[in-house]
Amino acid sequence: MIIHAKVPVMAHDPILDPLFVESFNADLEALGSPARIAKTDLSSSADMFELLDDEGQFVTLFPAEATPEITAAAYRLYAQGLHHGLRAGEELAWSKLRHLIGVAPTER
Repeated sequence: MIIHAKVPVMAHDPILDPLFVESFNADLEALGSPARIAKTDLSSSADMFELLDDEGQFVTLFPAEATPEITAAAYRLYAQGLHHGLRAGEELAWSKLRHLIGVAPTER
């Protein structure tokens, strides 16, 4: 029978190490993803990091056990949703403008 001893938790969690963040971001870049991660102060949990967009703006908290591949895929989905939302908003704005000035809607 094998008994596993409990390993004491280190005072400095390696997931919060700047080298981990730098390495993870390098992996994201190698995957062609504009996403980046950063340490967070938004959660008391040591197993979360911030997912940042291509301008360094906060997107969401993300679990630290996520791989760079999963993080890149999640960011692609976020970017697609954002782009779709912007296009939908743009279409709505043009539609309202056409209505206000009395122009017939365009056929697509």
